Amino acid sequence: MARTKGATNKLSYRTPEFCALSPEQRIELLANLIIDRILIDQTSGEAILKSIGHSHGTRKPSTS
Repeated sequence: MARTKGATNKLSYRTPEFCALSPEQRIELLANLIIDRILIDQTSGEAILKSIGHSHGTRKPSTS
C-alpha cells in the first residue's frame, strides 16, 4: 500500500521492555526508592513499618 502524499515517519517513544543496569546501579536504584518512600511517610506522619505490618499481617519472631 502506498503512503499518502505528505506522510512522514513518526518517531516512536516507547518505554523499553527491559533495562540493562549493573548490580551497583540496581542497588542504588532500590536504595533511592526506599529512601524516597521513607521520606514521604515521615512527612505524612505514618510510619512505614506500621503500614507494612497492617497490610500484610504481622509475624512475631520465635523465641528459641
